[in-house]
Amino acid sequence: MKDSFNNSFFNFSNRKDLTAIKNSENEISYYSLFNSSKSFSEFLLSYKIGKKEYAAVFTDDQVFFVKSVIALWLIGAVPVPINTKLLDSEIEQILNDHQIKFLISDRTSFNFDHPQETELILISDFKTEPTLNNEFEIPELENEAVVIFTSGSAGKPKGVVHTFLSLINNIENGNVILKHQEKDKWLASLPFYHIGGFQIICRSLFFGCTLITSKSIQTDELAESIIKFNPTHLSFVSTQLKRMIDEKKSPGNSLRVSLIGGGYIDDELIIKAENLGWKPYRVYGSSETGSMITAISGNELMKKPFSSGKPFKDVQINISDFSELLIRSKCLFKSYLNDKKETAEKLVDGFFHSGDIGFTDDDGHLFIEARRNDLIITGGENVNPIEVERVILKINGIKEVCVFPQQNKIWGQIVACVLVTDDESINEKKIKEFLKPLIAGYKIPKKYFFTAELPKTSLDKLEREKIREIFK
Repeated sequence: MKDSFNNSFFNFSNRKDLTAIKNSENEISYYSLFNSSKSFSEFLLSYKIGKKEYAAVFTDDQVFFVKSVIALWLIGAVPVPINTKLLDSEIEQILNDHQIKFLISDRTSFNFDHPQETELILISDFKTEPTLNNEFEIPELENEAVVIFTSGSAGKPKGVVHTFLSLINNIENGNVILKHQEKDKWLASLPFYHIGGFQIICRSLFFGCTLITSKSIQTDELAESIIKFNPTHLSFVSTQLKRMIDEKKSPGNSLRVSLIGGGYIDDELIIKAENLGWKPYRVYGSSETGSMITAISGNELMKKPFSSGKPFKDVQINISDFSELLIRSKCLFKSYLNDKKETAEKLVDGFFHSGDIGFTDDDGHLFIEARRNDLIITGGENVNPIEVERVILKINGIKEVCVFPQQNKIWGQIVACVLVTDDESINEKKIKEFLKPLIAGYKIPKKYFFTAELPKTSLDKLEREKIREIFK
């Protein structure tokens, strides 16, 4: 593993003529990427960033994000990517809660109410100069490599700490379907501050691939990059894939694998994508597992509807008495940043208590049913909100729905739902009539709300906690 590590992330000298990053404006070799990252690392040292110190990275500039991460690794520091869609108050809370002393950004100022000792390092202050010192110390495998903040779709975001070892184990596990070759091209199609996007960088560096960057991850920009650069690999959330298909975008003729994850993914969407040449794999994973730990192709999904695939070789998934997925693997995170209590609750005897509800069948396929915290208990009966949402979405004119619990003196909880529609004739009565022959009566929502849009995370996941608060 140590040799694999030395010859992966930091194998710049043997790859100096290969292209590391490519976009409409630039083509950067591994040699050039190393030199500019090394030069930036020396600039960072002038701010006295020490080994194992945390430094936040806040930028939408994909190229400079990659350089910042490598530069921090070269000096033994730990990058903490920050969601660029957060409010200043939310950024401030993360920095203060976790005593993060450095913030690398291309933004010249932040409106913090109670700023602590966080030093702003402006990318614009860095003047690129050829480095005179090409030596660097390769980090230990057990060193912390990144802190990824969870999306917060189930509450307050947590800082998930990964080591180089856990990231590499996830990368090597996933290669059973990705089958990387040197000179493959990865489309940077997800935000780098999410584990799915961050692992795109890591896979590219590990296998000597080219990272294809775009001006943004909007549908048109990504579609243009696909046409122009023909990536071999990409990763989407279901919303991105649906937009690509709805807008009749081409997958390109070099594409070998599309990873589709990040929440509920409709079988029909995956199968449609398969037929259109997107080579999709539905995947299951989380920030804590270092991204995907199971996968199933579109072709296989036709034989195994609703499956999330089989666990990769290094991954063991047990099902608890309460149907919670308990996960053991070398790709698991080390801890939650500055949260011993949550770490102790989630990492027990080597198993990660995922909070996801599901089961495995006799063939070893994993089926995800719901988040444990999202289950609704009404009159002693368990209701899976995702199951109800799937049925409601079959009604023409309903674009989005979130099913959630409301407290009730008689039933404990009742089933409620909030909907986004483009048909004014849709009402509570019509929905109930549609659902009555399809699901048990106790699963049919008792309360209905209509809205123009639903709160979502930056990866288009429903913010269920926020929705509960708004419509409680």
